[in-house]
Amino acid sequence: MEHHEVAFSVEVAPAATGRGVVVTPHGELDMATQGELRAELERARSTGEVTLDLGELRFLDTSGLRLLLETAELARNDGFRFAVLPGGPSVQRLFEVAGVMELVPFVDPA
Repeated sequence: MEHHEVAFSVEVAPAATGRGVVVTPHGELDMATQGELRAELERARSTGEVTLDLGELRFLDTSGLRLLLETAELARNDGFRFAVLPGGPSVQRLFEVAGVMELVPFVDPA
């Protein structure tokens, strides 16, 4: 099976609510790309409200999982609002297998 390289990117857009931003990573979130998402999340914190949309991720590894857990902890300690829109089944499975679903502030996309 041939491996196709997928470019990683992060889109940041104003939230539909008018408060804060929606951060959407595209592609594969792993050790090589988590630094890029970390930088965008750090910038986004200044808006006071950050929604992370995992819907465009094709892959998530433990370094990406750690970044999400660290960001959730920062939000609890620093008082900014942080919500996560779930990803597809393969992405969500890592949260389930790691037993950390309750540590991530998942919200219903609707």
